[in-house]
Amino acid sequence: MISVIGAGPAGSFYASKAKEEVHIFEEHKEVGKPVSCTGILTDSIKRVTDIDKNLIISKINKFKIVAPNGNATYVDLDKTNMVLDRAKFDNFILQKAIDNGAKLHLNERFLGYKKINGKYKIKTSKNEYETEMIVGADGPNSAVARAAGIYGDRKFLMGWQARCKYEELEEGVTEIRLNLGEFSWIVPEDNKIARVGVLGVNNIKLKEDYRKILGASKILEDQSGIIPLYNPKQELRKKNEDIFLIGDAATQVKATTYGGIIYGLIAGTYLAEDKESYVKNFNKKLGRDLWISLKMREMMNVMTEEQCNEMIQIFQKKENIDVLSKHDRDFPSKFLFQLLMKEKKLWKLGFGIFKNKVFS
Repeated sequence: MISVIGAGPAGSFYASKAKEEVHIFEEHKEVGKPVSCTGILTDSIKRVTDIDKNLIISKINKFKIVAPNGNATYVDLDKTNMVLDRAKFDNFILQKAIDNGAKLHLNERFLGYKKINGKYKIKTSKNEYETEMIVGADGPNSAVARAAGIYGDRKFLMGWQARCKYEELEEGVTEIRLNLGEFSWIVPEDNKIARVGVLGVNNIKLKEDYRKILGASKILEDQSGIIPLYNPKQELRKKNEDIFLIGDAATQVKATTYGGIIYGLIAGTYLAEDKESYVKNFNKKLGRDLWISLKMREMMNVMTEEQCNEMIQIFQKKENIDVLSKHDRDFPSKFLFQLLMKEKKLWKLGFGIFKNKVFS
């Protein structure tokens, strides 16, 4: 028996791929709620799994990036992004796990474990179970990571988000404002409703930025939550033990836009394919992209308003927009090389720090 802690996309997707008997333990009474995610996916999801059309609320065809001085550039996407009903998406992935034979335990919180005769006995809020392997897919504050002593040095950001009603929205266009928080967004569901948010260190300024991006919109539903900052040194497995972390529990979140769904699904796939090579495969195949995203975020966080304005001017050039349009932002290593070769001004803004990662 394998025990998966957390019935989010990462844990459920792993369970849908595992060949052994799997039990999923979810602390909430229902899967997918409360929602604390924007629920926007790039076309990269098709590399990992199919998406039922009934899960898609709207599609994003372009991004509008607004500089501090108000100048904006539009990026037309070659491949549309999908805005999902996040709760239904979680249940969609969960059903794949159940179809694969997984057993679901709702409203049952993981409390800890003991190792006995080479196996583990996990304790939950309802019972105790013997298990051969534990998979922590239980979010940023992972109780599995804490119990196993591999929690590490974690840093968190606050994502203030709400579903909001507007008089009128630019349908099919996600707006990003560079001067609000570390990242901000207005993701339309249609021409009246949008998911609006800002993300960063939780302080007075972030709350002020949140009020600015909300503007005169009417809040329909709060969807705020914490997000882990990717830690390249995070242990994905307890040494010499069959205890693993995937998804947010493993800080597998790209720091540019703080999305992590696709990385969590891929992590689940690697773990299900071969637990012994999981850590090596993830770090080798995806670690570089997460590192690049982290360094891009660090660089953007110290940019002046003047530099942000200059960056928008650079990306207003057709040849640069074309590069951004053709590549998914989930994997920056695939397009950063082209941008650095085309636009030398990016080196002056600090992008030169990536030369060893993208040219190797």
